[in-house]
Amino acid sequence: MSDKIIWHKTERRKNIVVDADADLSQWPDYEEEQGEHHLGHTQEELEEMDRNCRKLRNAELARTDYMVLPDQNPTQELLDYRQALRDAPAYEGWPLELPPIAKMSE
Repeated sequence: MSDKIIWHKTERRKNIVVDADADLSQWPDYEEEQGEHHLGHTQEELEEMDRNCRKLRNAELARTDYMVLPDQNPTQELLDYRQALRDAPAYEGWPLELPPIAKMSE
């Protein structure tokens, strides 16, 4: 009997190996298809992309840190921008597809 890999629906890097004829209803949080965003990339490549995207995101958060100090009177646009950056890794296609984050007007 052969095995197959099933993928977690929300945590893309999480997978398990089951019998090829396994009843997937036993694992409701998993699905057979890894999804379009995984095709052609190894787990190691995806992890490296994730690290690189997080580095860029963290650098942008660090660059704007001083702007949210209380004496700077941060705008809602800035607060929303920073929240979008923090939320980015939860985006469906991350790290192959980056979320649409509105650029901050300078």
